[in-house]
Amino acid sequence: MSRYIHTFALLVLCASLVVIPSYAANFTLGIFGNANMDDTIDEMDVIYVEGIIDGSNECTSLADANKDGEIDEKDVTQIEQIINGEEEELLYIDCSGEAATVHKPIERIIVVYDNTAEVIRILGAQDRIVGVDDMILEYPRYFPELSKLPSVGARQDLDVERILELDPDVIILGKSHTPDLEEKLEGTDIDVVRVCVYRDETPAHRLMRLGYTLDEEENAREYLDWQDKCLDIISDKVSEIPEDGRPKVFVDRPGGTTVSSGSGYSEVVEMAGGINIGADLRGGWEGVLPTVDPEWVIEQNPDIIVGILLVGGGYETDDESVMKARYDEIMETSGFDLIEATKNDRVYVTHAILIYAPGPGYQIGAAYLAKLFYPELFEDLDPKAMHQEYIDIFQGIDYDVSKQGVFWYPNYEDW
Repeated sequence: MSRYIHTFALLVLCASLVVIPSYAANFTLGIFGNANMDDTIDEMDVIYVEGIIDGSNECTSLADANKDGEIDEKDVTQIEQIINGEEEELLYIDCSGEAATVHKPIERIIVVYDNTAEVIRILGAQDRIVGVDDMILEYPRYFPELSKLPSVGARQDLDVERILELDPDVIILGKSHTPDLEEKLEGTDIDVVRVCVYRDETPAHRLMRLGYTLDEEENAREYLDWQDKCLDIISDKVSEIPEDGRPKVFVDRPGGTTVSSGSGYSEVVEMAGGINIGADLRGGWEGVLPTVDPEWVIEQNPDIIVGILLVGGGYETDDESVMKARYDEIMETSGFDLIEATKNDRVYVTHAILIYAPGPGYQIGAAYLAKLFYPELFEDLDPKAMHQEYIDIFQGIDYDVSKQGVFWYPNYEDW
């Protein structure tokens, strides 16, 4: 009975005390064993847990590395195994904020959704993928190898029989994809790992957590270091621009919608130094895709319009006709000839994949937008070179963004 009381009290204490030391990074890696609540698991976590055991450190919510309700030497052992890549299972905080477990080693992966497949290529674990969803089959140029793999169906209704036939160790998919998949796979040895949406955790956190899941954390850190350097080039200059010196930007989405604060598109616009005129609006998917009418846009009088194209551009085509048609449609909208953006020829259309913040390469979109917003300030910035570097080093495919794909209209070189 006394042990039960001790364990319960410890759990309450650990749940209520989330102690973030001063050296913590911008996100807390949601893996049990990250005792000091920073962005990595290392010897500092061992030291921190030993401090909890001897009473010199306060308990934190991730200190119970093996999630047995007690902080003891077993947690030290689990942390050391994680550091050495020897753990038999990894416990983490899932997208619903609950504790979840993935078993090791992971040698066979089914991946669902293109953004997640990109992340797995960044991590260098693509050779372990044995199956994909139907969506990835639609991108043979961007996923030349993965698009040849067996499909397990549409992401919202995955085929369990196909999954079982491929005998994966883990299936990695989005938060909302086939919501009852865990129930359908109950009783099997297949772990379901869900990648959280943008508002649940940062892109860096998602990448790092998958890095630990697949024992590729060093590749994750290498990529984040490169990504930070790219973002620093932008933020260092943008931070010096006063609010009244920033352009007002209207993000035009299909169906008469725009994006508000909380959307990844909005963050990339703001990261590049623009003011999203729809930031305070609410509506649409999870509240961040509000519907607007042309009269509202005319009243706001944006300096720049960025149209988002969901289909008809990107890596899979060299035909700019769909993107041009969307550009013409925006330019010919009744009353838009009164807007500063159209009067000054500052209307652009881009493909969603380029400036989608949950996507792992969102800094590339931010670089293009920064160049678009402030051509003189970012005269030396070469977004296309950054884009190609991402493809060559971190995606590892034979693709020339100068000669292939349609990413902007008017073309980037014509800005």
